[in-house]
Amino acid sequence: MIANASYAQDNGSPRPLTDKTVSGNLSKDWSQRNPGTQNPSVQWYDVGNGYYGTYTSGTTPYIAFYDKDGGYVQTYKKGEWSSVHAALKSSYDVSAYKNQEVTAYWESSDPAQKAYYLELKDDKGKTSRVWANEKGELSPVFPKANPNVNRPN
Repeated sequence: MIANASYAQDNGSPRPLTDKTVSGNLSKDWSQRNPGTQNPSVQWYDVGNGYYGTYTSGTTPYIAFYDKDGGYVQTYKKGEWSSVHAALKSSYDVSAYKNQEVTAYWESSDPAQKAYYLELKDDKGKTSRVWANEKGELSPVFPKANPNVNRPN
């Protein structure tokens, strides 16, 4: 599966990251991973057992995930749910999430490591976040850092 650290399925609104040391370390790592990006403003959030930063490059929104230790997980670009691949759509349609509205759909920006991130809302307005692998298998588990991805020095 995608990961093995727990993540609350109903986590409400993200909390802005207020720890300046952590946000500085995340920003430094992010900048080293994206040297050609023209100074976008990255907004960092704390999700309890990890972090994510949102930014836009050109007109495309991105979200970069880091684990609780500051290890890089993956970056996703915003996509259109209407163009989701068949395996993910099929899995979603038979999942426990099928009655929730997909409010945001994100695809891995790394073509060699396909993964997906969905933000959902139920009929009571509760937010859920789930990740999916290339087979379309859904999980509410926050992903862990990829040990095959080196951290910049």
